[in-house]
Amino acid sequence: MVMATQAAHADAPLSVTLTVHDYPPFIGMDLPYGGLLTRVVVEAFKAANVTVKFERVSSNRAITGVMMGLYDGGFGWAHTPERDRKLLYSETSIYTFRMVFFQRRGMQVDWNTLADLAKYQIGTTLGDHYSDEFSALHAKQTLHVQEAAGDLNNMRKLLLGRIDLFPMEEEAGKMLIQTSLTPAEQARLSYQPKPISAVQTYLVLRRDLPNARELLDRFEQGYRQLQESGQLARMQAETRKAMLTAVAQKAIPP
Repeated sequence: MVMATQAAHADAPLSVTLTVHDYPPFIGMDLPYGGLLTRVVVEAFKAANVTVKFERVSSNRAITGVMMGLYDGGFGWAHTPERDRKLLYSETSIYTFRMVFFQRRGMQVDWNTLADLAKYQIGTTLGDHYSDEFSALHAKQTLHVQEAAGDLNNMRKLLLGRIDLFPMEEEAGKMLIQTSLTPAEQARLSYQPKPISAVQTYLVLRRDLPNARELLDRFEQGYRQLQESGQLARMQAETRKAMLTAVAQKAIPP
């Protein structure tokens, strides 16, 4: 009887409200399947009988809103000390972001450690995390950092010469440039092949959410099911293919 009750409880339908913001190709309600990460999160929860609802917000509010208790959770977020105090994380990382510096084409910026970049103006986006080392140097004011409300703001500041470098996830940065800037503007920007960091990202839920632990357990169960069946790899390939088509359609003409 106890086992039957536990099984029924495990199978009971649940729902969770997650924040989403525009971060192509990973997250975005206007993207095919909602983006690479969105589709994975939805399907993992679906496999464990959890319905996902979305709250579309700005990039910064997507994480600060969860930390403030306004929303249940979000996804595509890395560990930071401040977040760790207020959030619970999935055991499994859902994606590893490759962070690189975008810059104006033709600039020569040599560095071994991030501290070598003290003479440059670096743009960042509110709420984003680039690496522990970057955060520490920013806090000590070793790096000259200008914060902006969005990634596109920083790309435009690069074009205007107001900043010299802008760190962003490589794939997301390239897609932003392709879909939001003219061909002439695109030709003026490039990125460094040398990564700043590889940032593991997770599903996060606020600590005071009553069923947070069960939701995380269900997510892990669903994610493992997708992974072991091969469905995860198939979904990612299918979503990437759809994304390439979408990028081609959205490209700004000359």
